[in-house]
Amino acid sequence: MNERHTFDSVHPQSTSHLIMKRSIPVVPVLIGPQIPRHEREETHERYCRALLTLFVPWRSVQDLRA
Repeated sequence: MNERHTFDSVHPQSTSHLIMKRSIPVVPVLIGPQIPRHEREETHERYCRALLTLFVPWRSVQDLRA
């Protein structure tokens, strides 16, 4: 059975949403603009920002800046 976890009580969707840990691993498919290329100097910062938001747990922008 999938594990279920609730959001923190201050989260705006804490009363209507929850997080489920899947029992079978899945690979997420991103929909939207392509992640910027890391080789280009003009897009390197946007590339880093995109990876931070995907792979580092965060609750606010300040968590990512620490």
